[in-house]
Amino acid sequence: MGSRTLRSQWDETVRYYPDSLFLEFISTQDQVTRYTYAQFDRLVKRAANFFLSLGVEKGELVALHMHNSPEYIVCWLALAQIGAVSAPLNEYYRVGESGEILRWNGIRRIVTEPRAESMYVQHRDELELDTIILSRGVSAYPNVYNLEQEMAYQPDTLLQDRPVASDDMAVVLFTSGTTRFPKGAIYTHCNVVYGGIFHVQQLSMRAGERFLSAMPCYHMDFQEMAVMPVICAGGTLIMVEHYSASRFWRQICQYRANYTDTMSVMNRTILLQPVQPWEKDHCLKQIYFSMGLSEEEKEAFESRFRVRLLNTYGMTETVTAVTCVPLTGEQRWPSVGRPALSYEIKIRREDGSEAAPGEVGEICIGGVPGRTLCPGYYRNEKATRNLYEDGKWLRSGDKGYLDEDGWLFFLGRDGDMIKRSGENVSALEVECILTSHPDIADAAVIGVPDPLRDYKIKAFVLPREGACLTEEAVIDYCVGHLAKFKVPSQVAFVRSFERTSTGKIKKNLLH
Repeated sequence: MGSRTLRSQWDETVRYYPDSLFLEFISTQDQVTRYTYAQFDRLVKRAANFFLSLGVEKGELVALHMHNSPEYIVCWLALAQIGAVSAPLNEYYRVGESGEILRWNGIRRIVTEPRAESMYVQHRDELELDTIILSRGVSAYPNVYNLEQEMAYQPDTLLQDRPVASDDMAVVLFTSGTTRFPKGAIYTHCNVVYGGIFHVQQLSMRAGERFLSAMPCYHMDFQEMAVMPVICAGGTLIMVEHYSASRFWRQICQYRANYTDTMSVMNRTILLQPVQPWEKDHCLKQIYFSMGLSEEEKEAFESRFRVRLLNTYGMTETVTAVTCVPLTGEQRWPSVGRPALSYEIKIRREDGSEAAPGEVGEICIGGVPGRTLCPGYYRNEKATRNLYEDGKWLRSGDKGYLDEDGWLFFLGRDGDMIKRSGENVSALEVECILTSHPDIADAAVIGVPDPLRDYKIKAFVLPREGACLTEEAVIDYCVGHLAKFKVPSQVAFVRSFERTSTGKIKKNLLH
């Protein structure tokens, strides 16, 4: 892989597979737009020339505030062609959230879509924006560029061949952590290409195979688990504009997808859909999966849909899923697998020493920053220093343990471990038990300060439609499945959960 860049990888695939289908875009109205590699490359080169005409410099960050669309991928690839850096923003961000990122990171140009255009026009001076570009359609505002129109004036071949190296920045992905300012994880060109090659090998993906993804385009799962493996293998990306539980499995079957990726909220909502006679008539080989399902939910999903869930572990900073259960054979559910080639895993005690097998501690990932792991955070030296130990071990902040054979068991993200009467309780473990109850659609568990026990466990439960649940019934169910110190002390019933763009429950809003 050595000197490969996102630009060189894309150009190489276009040369090998010019007439192969690259993209099938499924809109929310079920309209499908298709592009071969050669057709899409012409769009990429025109967009790159337009960015050059604006004076976009090498290494300059350009924000992309867009939802799943072909225009997003065009801009993402076009910026890489000229050595610029794409900085995707969550499609749901409002002006305050976007403004903090733009100002903090010195971003002066943005590509946005019609529904967010007025926000940036009205706050242009406040946000110190030099350039606003509308991704599709024609703007009613002066001093806003129309991408589609501007691309039409540009040639199909790149007008300036800037040197781009594998260690150069390609993408900055903003994490949604607990800090006021989201941290921008840097992906080098090598990181981006490595993620693609890694997942091609992990899935045994071949040219012409089809990956369907409804993950948001500004998320690592979409970029590194879907679009990059497709590009590296010469496959087809089936890009779903927005996830819909009632349509997702029909799309899997109708568009003959070979691979897809899901999270627990997706699996649960798919299981809630009526059984269809055609739902086992699909071409799926594997499903990349992350986050927590109970064993009952996993078995129900795999049995109903005749497909295997590949439990994985990774985070934005690791670029890839650094562990994954094997394609065949033993899984040791709920293990997230063993370390993949080029990665190491160790469990760190609070004093910095390495934990013994079976001992819970912080998950640390060994790799090469800038190659197999992100090199750090953009304009944030302090956070970068805190990210690595000894320049090699990435400190995840997540809790877990390794068994005697090196299988990793993930217990929760940072803040998801609850200290109760001297015992560590995994919120994820309790949540999986709760969601295995036939009348519970989803659940979230947090720790609430308690003067006697450090923290007590509080469960927030979303009942299934029509279900009649009581707090006593929920606690009794947990008593039958969990050790006494893990059983919730309180149960609150909710009608819905506030969620992130990838379906994770916003626990910071629960109290």
